[in-house]
Order: sequence, then structure tokens, then C-alpha cells
Amino acid sequence: MAAFLFLLIPLAVNPFGQDPYLIKTVLSVALISAAAAQTLFQRKKLYAGNLSPVLVIFVLSTFLSLTAASNIDVALLKLSATTPLLLLYFFLDSSARNKALNFTAYAVIIVCAVGIIQKTTFLLSGSAGAFSGRIYSTLGNPNFLASFLLISFPFFASWADKKNHGSLALLPYACILLTQTAGSILSLLVILGLFFARDRKKAKLSFPGVLFPVHLLIIICALFLFGLSSKKMSVQERLFKWRSGIEIVKENPLLGVGWGGVKTNFALYQQRVKRDFALKSTSESKIHNDYIQIAAESGIIGFLAYGALLFSALAFLRKNNFYAFAGLTAFMLDSVTNFPVELPASLMLLALILSFDGEKNNVKISKAVPATASDNAILHMALAIVCLFFLFISVKDFVADISRKKGYDSYAVNDFKNAESSWLLAHRLSPTSGKTAYALGMLYINTKRYPEAINMFKKSIKIRNYGEVYNNLGNAFYLNDNNAEALPAWEKAVELGCPGKENIQKNINSLKKEP
Repeated sequence: MAAFLFLLIPLAVNPFGQDPYLIKTVLSVALISAAAAQTLFQRKKLYAGNLSPVLVIFVLSTFLSLTAASNIDVALLKLSATTPLLLLYFFLDSSARNKALNFTAYAVIIVCAVGIIQKTTFLLSGSAGAFSGRIYSTLGNPNFLASFLLISFPFFASWADKKNHGSLALLPYACILLTQTAGSILSLLVILGLFFARDRKKAKLSFPGVLFPVHLLIIICALFLFGLSSKKMSVQERLFKWRSGIEIVKENPLLGVGWGGVKTNFALYQQRVKRDFALKSTSESKIHNDYIQIAAESGIIGFLAYGALLFSALAFLRKNNFYAFAGLTAFMLDSVTNFPVELPASLMLLALILSFDGEKNNVKISKAVPATASDNAILHMALAIVCLFFLFISVKDFVADISRKKGYDSYAVNDFKNAESSWLLAHRLSPTSGKTAYALGMLYINTKRYPEAINMFKKSIKIRNYGEVYNNLGNAFYLNDNNAEALPAWEKAVELGCPGKENIQKNINSLKKEP
């Protein structure tokens, strides 16, 4: 059952939600919960390899960070998306791994086929799509697609080679190029270099090692033709996010701001470095560097636990499993400019990679290798309870997301009553969307229901400290004839660098002059 995840998650899309790709998280947690329940009731053994202890320590460090979280709902939502996928490791015995490798290969082929169809459509229609001609397939974003294809590339190359169709590796290779994701394209050079180094003593190079010199030439030509100017803004944004994340770490070194806490706290720290970058705005929930993000959200404790997990895995896999070692290298490289820990299709591959920690040979698809196991009933029960608890949270958020979309659709046709009821339901189910709470606040402002607007703006701030929300909170207080509360809200908006802060400062000055 757990192995089917590797086919389903990369392909799943839900057109009925505000986030069509949230279904990937829900399905992954549902399937892992089902695997946990099946293991419990059938008294099946759990896989327990060399990395089991250090993996458990890292998971516990993320739980420990909850004590530092300023918004427990946001923290639990992120835990529900990451913890089950890390625990997937315990359900990947030899038989499940073999099936997972096959399902991963099938998923790569389908994902690439959809991506190529997308690119063909762009070329024939003259449309650039949502990402300026970059393909995203069923992953929702070119960066997410590149992450999945990069990390799965070594396993896919192994699978294709065993099928005597090594040239199939050209398929994910071409699609990574078509995503135009610079970080993944550069990281792919390292992965191809590993294959090239492994095969250099052979009479002739085989796929994908032969692609290494070709890929190196492509990168050199691209640098000469386009330089770095085309990626200048992207690089600046990442540097800005990294420096903001480091500011969070410096102020919260031990436990961070809680798992998922970057979403709530980023805006409070970005103004310290924003003056060095000519940027309009950025995402406040992803730092685009998993190492900094993990340090910011779980502190030095979580960072060291994660580092111990990765380097222990490198030590085990380098000697015993070339393909898993290359996959882990890809994951670690992708983590520098992306956030695979928060992408279900990428994080599930980490669990698969780690599960080869007890293997003594390279990847084998046809022969099962007996796995070490634990039949501890308490551990079985604990895993099942944890997974089911997180499934409950994920399902609530999934239903809330569908309700959010209904709200926005209703608002677009001026059906404010249904928009309000849909957004309120979404917020009750999963109070983790600052945007939805803000939309409710603005709806109440427009209908002159100022006390309700104030309440929703405060809830939005609790989720995400946007300067814009503080500004509108101040406006709501002012319209409700509460100047004493309006003043600190506006001052906070200016402090956070809210757009139009000059006009806000004028309002502050005028208010201070009033008797």
C-alpha cells in the first residue's frame, strides 16, 4: 500500500480546491495512515534500518520545536504534511522498496509526458502559460517538477538500465532543462558527474554518464549567451530570504520559531535586511533553503539532528548503494535553493532513499532482500495514532481549501453572503490562511461591520504578520472611532515596511495632532 504512494502523489491534482496540489499532501498522509493501520492490525513487522534512531531523533526535534511556536495551528499543519512522509521509511521493507522503484519510474514517465505535451502546446498556441513557457506538468510549479525529477533521476536511470533502455534517462533530463530551474540544472551536473566518475574506467560511457560532458557544454554555452542577468532577480530574492532566515536563527537559536513558524514570523524579520535589496515583495513561508528553514523553525537542535541524519545516510549509502547515494546528493543539493522537505513528491523520495540504509548491494528491483524489523506493539500503536492524528488535520485543511475556493468564486460574482459563509467555514476548519482571514476583514470593511473586521484582521495577523494587514487593522479601528488603537496598528505597519508607508505616516502624524 505504501509503495503506491510513489505513483499517485506525483500525478494527483484536485481542480476543486484553491490549491489544486494540496491533494498530494492529503493522499500521502491517508495512504501512510492506512499502511500504519494495516501494519498494526495484521501485526506486520516495521522496517528498522541503520538510520532508524537518527531519523526518530530528527522527528522528535520537530515536535520539540512546538514549544516555541507562536501559532500552534500553523505548526501542526506543517507537521501533518512532513512527519508522516518521514515515517514512511518504517513501512518500506525490501518488497515495498522494489514496488516503489517501479512506481517511481512509471510516475517519472507520465510526468515527463505531460510536461512535453505542455511545452508542445505552448509552442503551437503561442502561449507562455503561467510560468513564461516553463513546464510544470502535474507538480504545479517548474521548481517543484525539477525537484522531483532531479531527486528521482538516479533511481530512474537504474530502472531504465535494468530494462535495457538506458537512453530513457533523456526523458527526465530534457524535462529538467525545460523547467528552466537554474538550481536544478546546475545540481544535475553534479549527479551526472557521479555517473561519469563511476563509469570512467569502462570501455565506453553509457547513459546517463555520457550526458555529463554534454550537460557541462550546455551550461557553459548558456553562461556565454545569457550570462547571469536573466536570473539576477531570482538570486536577489533568495539571498534576501536566506538573510531574513538567518536573522530568525540569530534571535531564536535553540528551538527556532516552531515548525512552520517562518510563515508567521518572516515579516517581523525581513525589514532588517530588505533595505539592501530592491524587491517589491516575496513569499513569507518558504526561505528557499531547507537548511536555513529547518534551523529557523527548529533551532540548532533540529538543525544538528537533520545534519546528523543526512551525513549518517551519506556514510551508509556511499559504500553500499550508488543510486541511493546519488539520490541523496540530489536531495541535498536541491535543498540549497529549493524546499524539497515541504514538497510531498520530493520528501517521499527521501524516505525511499533512506530505506536503503541496510542494503549491501546496488538497487535491485527483482530480488527481495530481507529487512531488519521491529515488532514492538507500542511502536506500532504510536505510529498509527500519530499518522491518524495528522490525517485528521490534513483532511480538515483539504475541506477548508475547497471552501476557500467557493468563497473566492462567490466573491467574484458579488455573492457576498455565500463568500462570507464559505470563508468562515474554511477558517473554522483550518485557521491557517492569513489571506482568507484578511479577505473576510475587507468584506466586513466594505459592509461597514467594523468590529467584525477588526476581529478578522487580528486573526490574520496571528497567522502572518503582514504590514498591509496592520494598516487595514488601523483603518478599521479609525472607522470604528477608536483612534487609540488605530495609532499603534499604523505604527506597526510602517515599522514592517508596508507599501505606501509614507501615506500611513501622514495618517499617524495627523492623528497625533488631534486633541
